[in-house]
Amino acid sequence: MSAFSSVILTFVFATYVASAVASEGAVGEEAITAAQAHGSQVLTTWQSIGAVAVALLAPLLGNLADRGGARNALLRITTLATVVTIALMPLVALDSDYLTLGAALIALAVVFSELAGVFVNSVLPEISSPADRGRISGTAWAVGYWGSIGCLGLVLVLFVMPGTGLLGITGEDGWNYRAIPLFVALWILVGTTPLMLRAPKHPASAPDERWNPWQGYAHIVRRVIRAFREEPVMLQYLVASAIYRDGLGAVFSIAGVLAANAYGFSFEGIIVFGIAANLVAGFGVYLGGKVDDRVGPRPVIITGSLGVIVLGLVVLFFGSSLVFWIAGLAICLFVGPVQSASRNLLTRLSQPGRETENFGLYATTGRALGFLGTAAFAATVAISGETRTGILGIVLVMALGLIAFVPIRLGAAGRAAGTV
Repeated sequence: MSAFSSVILTFVFATYVASAVASEGAVGEEAITAAQAHGSQVLTTWQSIGAVAVALLAPLLGNLADRGGARNALLRITTLATVVTIALMPLVALDSDYLTLGAALIALAVVFSELAGVFVNSVLPEISSPADRGRISGTAWAVGYWGSIGCLGLVLVLFVMPGTGLLGITGEDGWNYRAIPLFVALWILVGTTPLMLRAPKHPASAPDERWNPWQGYAHIVRRVIRAFREEPVMLQYLVASAIYRDGLGAVFSIAGVLAANAYGFSFEGIIVFGIAANLVAGFGVYLGGKVDDRVGPRPVIITGSLGVIVLGLVVLFFGSSLVFWIAGLAICLFVGPVQSASRNLLTRLSQPGRETENFGLYATTGRALGFLGTAAFAATVAISGETRTGILGIVLVMALGLIAFVPIRLGAAGRAAGTV
């Protein structure tokens, strides 16, 4: 599933849409720069719209998954919907009139993949114990990054280098890039089939109750009200993590666009950077998972967030491609461990039987505030007229999330398993 994030959302197809499609027909350096900045804004605006959809659907479907026992069915439906949406992306021709279609399809795929992630994440407590959950979560995330390397490498060889790639698909009307989503859709389908067929059974918590969306939302409201009294720490964590996780998501969703529009990377250069980034991120999150088990998720989240903030400022103030390469890869060391530790921490804060519902709220709070990272990026680009300054918006969102997270009293949930 990580192939969607790396190939479609971060390093290849979103860059094709926001850079090549957006600027097609523009004449002159100034017009091309303005068109690409507009492409970046359109892409992030549609992703903000998608965030609203996830915010509305994730808790509802999480509630259905837990109370009605439909988790595995919903996992299959949302995964297959992601595959179908990606398979439609070759419709985006190399024409600026197709900019909105491309941005909308990417946003829709984000919605389905985020919803699928709710059900995948809820499997974690069923295949781990508190003592090894950090390692298992981190290792799984590392395998995802390394799988992305394989997919990116094949995309580079088959479609991009040299010229038309080994498949010989020409660049006429952008087909050498438009064909890539079909390959990614097949990659995801093959890779997710074992989980779709063999996910652990998830019993219903209320099997005899009839369920409809209105009752589902009513239950969620009652659940949140009750959590204010019984689980205030979890609610504080959901809000704080939503902010910094959105900053992390924005780091990956705009990396390729930033490399192309701000630093002039070619598509080949972007893919090579993506391969290096996933390699570094895989080692970072693998080691981060082990550290998580040793010291607990709280120190991992704080250290990783600080690392992203400091290195983001380095990229902002030193505008050379070399600095982007070095600091960008260093950022990748920290992003994965924070994501993995955040997932682990929620399982520790969740009462048994409520994991899927809580991961639905986790996705909802993330998407309810999901406009922050992309909107901050788009706003700073709109104000300055330069894509590179969008980094400042992401850094500010990360800092706000960290400020909200640090004071939360997590107790034993934030420390290593077995410590008091």
